[in-house]
Amino acid sequence: MNTLFFGIVAGLTAAFFSSVSYLVARHHGTRDKHMSRRLLIFAHAIMGVICAVTVVSIFFKDGIVFGIWRWSIWYPCLKSTAAYFVGTSVVFRVLRTSDASRISPLLGLKIIALAFIVSFIYGVTLGFVQWFAVSLCAAAAILLQRGGSGLPARSLVLLSCGCICFATADLGIVEMIDAIQQSLPLERFSAGCLALLLTYILGGMVVLPFVFFEYARQPAPTRQDWIAAVQYSAAWLSAMFGLYACIGCVGVMLSTILQSTRGIMSVILGTVLARHGWNKLEGPVDHSILFKRLLAAAFMTIAISIYVIANSSR
Repeated sequence: MNTLFFGIVAGLTAAFFSSVSYLVARHHGTRDKHMSRRLLIFAHAIMGVICAVTVVSIFFKDGIVFGIWRWSIWYPCLKSTAAYFVGTSVVFRVLRTSDASRISPLLGLKIIALAFIVSFIYGVTLGFVQWFAVSLCAAAAILLQRGGSGLPARSLVLLSCGCICFATADLGIVEMIDAIQQSLPLERFSAGCLALLLTYILGGMVVLPFVFFEYARQPAPTRQDWIAAVQYSAAWLSAMFGLYACIGCVGVMLSTILQSTRGIMSVILGTVLARHGWNKLEGPVDHSILFKRLLAAAFMTIAISIYVIANSSR
């Protein structure tokens, strides 16, 4: 199979399953008051186990596992994991009250957070084109918010905080990949895969005590809680593995652009579900609001594409 074709398919698959994961979180998170918390805990416990088995299976035979125990690797991993968990918790909270098709496009606001962090904290000078992309991203968010198609103000503030956390997590992952490459004989792609796996292993270790705490609460967890966690884990890990397969085939720039299409996919999936009677999952919208959501999601994708291309050409 052609590498470019496979990479594009993998990237679009990652975007699709990322959108599906938000729908799964929305579906189960609105079932019970405690469900979002349990979904977050149980799903990351499952993903931690899967990633631990994967690391042992792939990296143990080359002795890579014995070389990862360095503070330079685990310090950025700790930062990234903490920021990721806060951001994901915020998204889960917002999904309890808002449709996934309204939230997913707004996650492109991470580009604004990323631009301000690298510019004002890390001292990186951004070019005119990158700041134009940031402005376009902000314009897309304003378009999505107008006319009743956006989020309540409180949810928007929470989601913006979540985007700041995701931007911080991304920077931590980059720092972690750099540390892995300096410490271990791995190429950039392999180092990225290992960083992804170690992040979720650490996440699984963090949530493990909370799994036992959930069984001390009332009502006690049920089989349905674990089924929901398996569903979310399957969707999210499919998205992550698809993303890294895409990176391996076509590089970071095109994979980031393909991943950014998840906003458009979420809007389309939400429309399909609403028209098939899943109104508790996705509320029905008229044609004008649907057009506005699609346009805003497309603007987000274009803004991210411009930012990534401009950053790669620096």
